[in-house]
Amino acid sequence: MTTPIPYYISRKQAHDFLAKFAKALEFPESNPLLSQVYGFGGVGKTTVLKQVKQTHELQADFAEVSFGLTPGIETPLKLMEKLYELLPKPTGLWRRDLLPKPDPFTSLYEQYQETVYKLKTEPVQGKSVDTQQQNTVKDWFELGTATLLATGAGYFGDHGTALSLGLDATVKAGGMLSDASQALKPTKERIQELLQQHPATKNDKELQELMLEPIPKLTHAFAQGLIQKTQRHKRSIVLVLDTYEKAPSDIDTWLWQYLLEDTPLKSYSVRILVAGRRSLLEKESWRKLQQDRDLIYEQRLDEFNKEQTKEYLQHIGFTKSGDIQKIYKATQGLPYHLNWIRREKEAGRDIDDFSRGNQAITDLLLQGLNANQKQIVQLAACCRWFDRSLIQYLMQKQGIDFETGIHVTIDCFYWLTKCDFVEFVQGHYRLDDVARNIFRLSFCNEDRTRFRETHELLATYFEQQANQEVAPDSPDPDKYDNYDWRQYTAEFLYHALFARRDEGQRQFLSHFFASRYLKQLEVVMIPFAAVVAEAAVENYRLLPDSTNKFLKSIKLGFFFSWMMLAENPAKYKINYENLIGPSKEEIEAGLRPCFSQVDFLEDGLGKHAGLLYKSLRSQPNQQVDLLQRAAEQAEKIAIDSYSEFSSSLFLNLGDQQDNLDRYEEALVSYNKALIIQDDNPIIYFCQGNVLGKLGRYEEALNSYDKALQIKDDYGEAWNNRGSVLAELEHYQKALASFYKALAIKDDDLNISTNITVTLMFLHSYKEVITMCDQVLKIKPDVPEILSNKGLSLSFLGCYDEALANLNEALKIQPEYPLLWANLGIVLARAGRYQDSLASCEKALELQANDESGYYSKASYFALQNDVDLAIENLQQAINLNPRRCRREAKLNPDFDSILHDARFQALLQG
Repeated sequence: MTTPIPYYISRKQAHDFLAKFAKALEFPESNPLLSQVYGFGGVGKTTVLKQVKQTHELQADFAEVSFGLTPGIETPLKLMEKLYELLPKPTGLWRRDLLPKPDPFTSLYEQYQETVYKLKTEPVQGKSVDTQQQNTVKDWFELGTATLLATGAGYFGDHGTALSLGLDATVKAGGMLSDASQALKPTKERIQELLQQHPATKNDKELQELMLEPIPKLTHAFAQGLIQKTQRHKRSIVLVLDTYEKAPSDIDTWLWQYLLEDTPLKSYSVRILVAGRRSLLEKESWRKLQQDRDLIYEQRLDEFNKEQTKEYLQHIGFTKSGDIQKIYKATQGLPYHLNWIRREKEAGRDIDDFSRGNQAITDLLLQGLNANQKQIVQLAACCRWFDRSLIQYLMQKQGIDFETGIHVTIDCFYWLTKCDFVEFVQGHYRLDDVARNIFRLSFCNEDRTRFRETHELLATYFEQQANQEVAPDSPDPDKYDNYDWRQYTAEFLYHALFARRDEGQRQFLSHFFASRYLKQLEVVMIPFAAVVAEAAVENYRLLPDSTNKFLKSIKLGFFFSWMMLAENPAKYKINYENLIGPSKEEIEAGLRPCFSQVDFLEDGLGKHAGLLYKSLRSQPNQQVDLLQRAAEQAEKIAIDSYSEFSSSLFLNLGDQQDNLDRYEEALVSYNKALIIQDDNPIIYFCQGNVLGKLGRYEEALNSYDKALQIKDDYGEAWNNRGSVLAELEHYQKALASFYKALAIKDDDLNISTNITVTLMFLHSYKEVITMCDQVLKIKPDVPEILSNKGLSLSFLGCYDEALANLNEALKIQPEYPLLWANLGIVLARAGRYQDSLASCEKALELQANDESGYYSKASYFALQNDVDLAIENLQQAINLNPRRCRREAKLNPDFDSILHDARFQALLQG
């Protein structure tokens, strides 16, 4: 039996809550699934939860966690695992190996974890897992699913864009070259490809679906497991989520979006209890859920009124009316303070001085402490946690003897740990939340200068601890890969925000950019989340004013930064599906204050990354300067002994320069990356891409060959190799390279399109049609494939069928000038010249500077033997895209009638 709660005073608010919850437990189908009790710290929420457990322990199993106290519940998956672990295990006849049914959550979660491990450690092909695979797995399972957001954004560190060398009007939209690497694609697309290729998942569609959507699928299994437990044991289950104000936003989203809205728990004997400082229904998402489903009951708890305070105090031995009035005036009926008074009285300590009835409750709590004891409590209140070493350090700095400064027989640390308001959580001591809030605020109000100096001492201490863990001159990967260094640095940043004003902000930002670059979230997430949670109580009153304004301004951008920071806002999209969230504009507004301080950051990785991220949001002329400065930082950071990290500095820099069409500068960056790491196929691949864009095709071919020597299953490299071979007019070799790419990536439409284009250059029109039909069976709405099929049919004289394919393509993409130009060419071949000219003009109307319209008009006039106008329009097309149009015209039978004209030959020669 649970020990009865002493001196429990029933308030109407608490009585109503307990009665409503009892009803929900007895009649689940007709009552709320989730019950919340909320109110300011110290009003008795935890006591009410204890009362619930005491009342229902014979009929229900409880799984209880407290955010900020219970370790290992930072994500929805970890929270489900912990709650499941806290429920009673089958015993006796119900041993797991004898169960008639496997446990749905345990079995699915184990399968998920085993598969993640295999994806991390087992290669798709070859002997070792490459960086690309490692990053894909990390982005998806450590960054992607943690946010619960469906976005169109990829992640930084992605390499290059599609090379558009343009073999023919039919592929001009995307060019023949594929995306420069897997990494540029949205994370979901990359993980899909990995799951389709990896031995652990490629033949299991259900497993692929689980790995793509682990949160909803595991949540369903979690709910089914809970239901199965209630049916097996004939007992209800209650999930208790205490101190909910500290719950990460991901868990809050998971709770309403997945566990409440998307599972059948309401109809079964499973209830959820939430205790926190704020009402769930303050948030729009929760309000909408309540309006639609009526799943939530909430009750606010307030302080005791005078009568309740009197009843409580009489229970614990206060009988004098005057004392009761004075205590009420001092405590304002807050149960936390009244409970402290009870403990003091039971311990026999003198607390009868209430002569100043309106004295601060802080004075009341510190009553009886000497100056040193009071100082130690205030110092400890500044710490998020403390241990013996930290208290010893603080005592030394304050000139207090650690061994005897409090008492001749006990040291300062031991004395502190025996205080009623100190608790031991996750391996550390800390003041409980209410006491810490009270003592910190009083300390700051009493002596703001000393308060800041204390945080400066703490910042220095944790900086020293971090430096002892990893030497300050060590490379950044050494630091961020070290768990203890990350924890110490997180504490350093927390205290620096209170102590160092502008400098503290800049130190925070430097780690913000660096930790995003290296994908180590907690370095800045821990201090930021702590400050934000405390601000709900303190309203930022303890922070320097400038830091207060700064953190408020970046709050929204910060929480979404892991997805958006490294993306060009002009290119990424946000798709919340059924979720509610901020717009892209709001997120970007929250990031702008971060970039305004990049110039003031100290040299290093943080500044390098900040310059890169800022360049994504700047005008082209500013981008060039920012990237040049980022390159200067990269030169300072790069270390040969850390080849992968150092080469990535120049690889990422080259990607951005490539995106700005600064191909020569990008080539310099890729060459520097190769000097550091000459066995990375991605760098050779990116080098080949910019060489191709510079028209240096033989060199590009050499780069792709080197990439393929290292990674022979590099589908994008085979594809782009084929493209440069086609540029060199080696069509048979190009075709062989494309087929190699297709064997690796058989669902890549870009590769299939390139094959059809190359076959047309070889006049293999029937093979083009066969390839197009194969693609269209799988994906019937690809306009480029329909267009290529139409062009090939027209060469075979099947004009009606050719026109049907072009018209179908235009239904899909009616504003695409290329399709109108190709329709014009087919109509001219069919002898429908008036319609042909109208289509050609339509292409030019849609985009006057697109060569396709002029090229189609040149075909139109050449088929009618109008040499002058054919030459004139071909000249205009060549002016816009010389290489592609010359090569196209050389192989196009439409120009046979003017093939021997000197002007035509001169145009082809350039």
